[in-house]
Amino acid sequence: MARGRWHVGTIVARVRASAAIGASGLDAAERAERRAEVLRIAGGVDSGRLGDDQAIAAFGRIVDGLQSDLPGSALGA
Repeated sequence: MARGRWHVGTIVARVRASAAIGASGLDAAERAERRAEVLRIAGGVDSGRLGDDQAIAAFGRIVDGLQSDLPGSALGA
């Protein structure tokens, strides 16, 4: 994979993680921490330290960790 190029699946996973954070009901500090985690993962993809599969898995862990807090699985996963 070329450095800084994202596959569609990775982009979708990032959007889902961001949506999960926004819908989670976390307090501001916890939301900021999760958003920083998303940015760290994205930085890893941009720098080539993380591959798409690794990033998708990492974004998925964020969603999975937050989804149990969402009534009715608002993210449609």
